[in-house]
Amino acid sequence: MKIKATILFAAAALTFTACNDWFDVTSSNEVREADHYSTDAGFQQVLTGCYIAMAEDALYGKNLSWYVPVLAANETTSFGNYASTSTEYAFQSHNYANQYARPVCENIWAKAYSVIANANAALAKIDGKQQEMNTINYHIVKGELLAVRALMHFQLLRLFGYGDWASRKAELDAKATVPYVTTVTKELTEQPTGAQFVKLLVADLTAAADLLKDYDPVCGVHEQSYYDEVNDAGYYNNRNSRLNYYAVKALLAQVYLWEGSSASIDLARQAAEEVIAANEDANIIAFDGQNTYTMYMLDAQTLNSSNAIMAPEMLFGLKTQSLDVSLSGYVKANYADFDYGVFRLTSEDAATLFDDPETADVDETGLDIRFSNMLTQNLAASSTSGYALTKFSQESLNTYNKNKVPVIRLPEVYLIAAECYARASQPNLEKAAELLTAVRQNRGLYTPVSSTLTADEFLAKLQDEYRREFIGEGEVFYFYKRTGAATMPRHDELTDDDFLLPYPEFEVQAGRVQ
Repeated sequence: MKIKATILFAAAALTFTACNDWFDVTSSNEVREADHYSTDAGFQQVLTGCYIAMAEDALYGKNLSWYVPVLAANETTSFGNYASTSTEYAFQSHNYANQYARPVCENIWAKAYSVIANANAALAKIDGKQQEMNTINYHIVKGELLAVRALMHFQLLRLFGYGDWASRKAELDAKATVPYVTTVTKELTEQPTGAQFVKLLVADLTAAADLLKDYDPVCGVHEQSYYDEVNDAGYYNNRNSRLNYYAVKALLAQVYLWEGSSASIDLARQAAEEVIAANEDANIIAFDGQNTYTMYMLDAQTLNSSNAIMAPEMLFGLKTQSLDVSLSGYVKANYADFDYGVFRLTSEDAATLFDDPETADVDETGLDIRFSNMLTQNLAASSTSGYALTKFSQESLNTYNKNKVPVIRLPEVYLIAAECYARASQPNLEKAAELLTAVRQNRGLYTPVSSTLTADEFLAKLQDEYRREFIGEGEVFYFYKRTGAATMPRHDELTDDDFLLPYPEFEVQAGRVQ
């Protein structure tokens, strides 16, 4: 494939099976190729274009966050009685290959590889320009480009690749998986084995972290004045919306935990604990009196409906456009029974999940703030009692939290570290309980998690915590898949078919094997 004169987002073409479907980013970041690699600003524009694309509905603006994985995990009962011609019902039924779901799957694949194409085009040029670039810009921009490439590949693996790696390592290490594309070429990229794929992921993320560590403002190595020359236009003023150093370390922890071997679990714990240590040092960076990076957990006193999406906790999140439009029909406080599109829980499901103190099986002290501020009891007349998931409701959110979608939040790092301690060859359940308690207490559940639980009992409790903490965000589906869950709400006897989105037909025709 040839690189076009404008900064390109090749869609299906990035896997080099089609060359006529270009993903257009209609913004001022489109510049002539001859110009955009001649200055630092040009590389920054390419990187910004990647984030713009990632925030669109095809990726994190909808499909990769609150839509496909939420439906597939059956986190809500929204579409239980919906018509069989519904895309949503297809995903909830795990019928990913049908005529309604397949186009969504193909769009995810195409758009993700288009972002990878853009990152690769810039990475192919940036080392040749290193001597001409400001050293801060070179290190941060290249680090983020590598992280973007890794994140997009990892998300493709989590959807189109196999899960339960820890229990089937020999099989998946040797099995061909999702293409890992590192160059812009017209040649077909060979499918790597699972082991090769993970190695490429870790290499990109490790290189990204190494580039960012001494230059990213979030690390606090330098005073604000160090960035004056490169930050006159405020390019480094919002590091939570960029793949900053701590977001990269969190992503690395996710990758290691996904692979799940004993050695990887230890590495996942180390990466997670580096982020935790930074949080406990109150790592907040401000430029000109304004926070350019925040890392803290909201607690039961500060978490409410105005910040229910928890933007201050986002190690990395994306700013979207008109999220209220995308969510229309899915988020509605008071719904009628025929409003099948509304994300909701039955009263029984909500009480079980959040340990409602009005139920008989209460084992908590305090009220889970996520129950009271992220679900809204349905009060519509002549309608079945239940709770609407209003976590993303744009009407309730304040300005800072509006139009933001989380990709990696701080609580997940605590849960990763807790799981690593529980899954270690020599488990430390006291430390695991301490980390899980830290998350729960910030949500209003003040009773410490018992350190006398067995490893299996602890992991069951951890799964419940994922379901509560990340309801509506998509992480629950990835947790089920990664851990080889046997059941999920409304689905028993789970198999690979319940977790595996199908490769696009054009990839299969090109010889890809899933």
